[in-house]
Amino acid sequence: AAAAAAAASPRPLAAGVSSRRRQTPRPPVSRSRAPTRCVSTPERSAKDPRARVALDPSVVAVRETTTSGELRASAAARALSFYEYPPDRSEYSVRAHRNMRIDAEWDAIGEKIAGTDVAFKNCRVSCLVAALPLLEDGAAPEGFGIDDGVHPASVARDGDPPPGTIVLGTLDVNQGVTLPAEELAGKFPRDDDPVRPGTDTSQDGRGPGEEKKKKTQTGDTGDAGAGETGVRATRYRRAYLSNVCVLPQARRLGLGKRLMRRAMEVAEGWGVEEMYVHVVSDNHGAKSFYKDFGFVVESEETAAFAAGLSRPPRIILRKSVGVEGASAEEASP
Repeated sequence: AAAAAAAASPRPLAAGVSSRRRQTPRPPVSRSRAPTRCVSTPERSAKDPRARVALDPSVVAVRETTTSGELRASAAARALSFYEYPPDRSEYSVRAHRNMRIDAEWDAIGEKIAGTDVAFKNCRVSCLVAALPLLEDGAAPEGFGIDDGVHPASVARDGDPPPGTIVLGTLDVNQGVTLPAEELAGKFPRDDDPVRPGTDTSQDGRGPGEEKKKKTQTGDTGDAGAGETGVRATRYRRAYLSNVCVLPQARRLGLGKRLMRRAMEVAEGWGVEEMYVHVVSDNHGAKSFYKDFGFVVESEETAAFAAGLSRPPRIILRKSVGVEGASAEEASP
């Protein structure tokens, strides 16, 4: 009971980052779509306890967040969406592992946003949420209470507006040359491609990690990564989506599309020219979702390559930012 109570209460973060050491999960757990973090949205039957309830999507706010509680609630959405457990796993074991993953995801989000994750030192990261306001008395709206299967950690008491919010969906926008831990990298823009007319470059070098670097030359910063010899540093021209998910209770309400639209707006404001996303090859629901949104397949891993990494093959899809329906080749002047 003490462990459950602790899991339900967000802990304060120092500068958005927890100082606890991350823990490694036990192997009997299946991450069905991880680490690409893209889940499809199967229909729920009326008898399914997670079946969608009536909800006016307009009351759900889709925005960026940096508050401790909403970051933890975002971590809960990821842990609940990306991990599956064998039927013979005890309830106590499932609960313990899930709480551990929530804390680990929470640590990771804070470190990426703060620019202290070494793997993301050349990335700028923003966490977006689809946040459902709590009722005035602090209670959850009908169908989204603890008894309805919503995890206590999904509730953020520091969410806006007071008295708090329930995070129904989330994703990360990662501006950089590559997405750390992913072998497939985007190819556009190329080093010698001219900057697209109308691109806002005023945000170059504004990320938390960039602010900690000493500028070494006009218009760029030190510690330049691969592919940064062109007319504009490539790490400002590309971005990757990750951790895209919506809680089962809130699927088929259009929240995924709203998160995507907001992500494209954030990327455009940063001066990103090409957006990428990784998807497991056999995740047909996710592939259809992104293609409907205007993404096109750029490259795909072979089965042999993926087998060498002991995971399913994946594909990388691309969409030009701020140019509806155009590929990188068509959008380039």
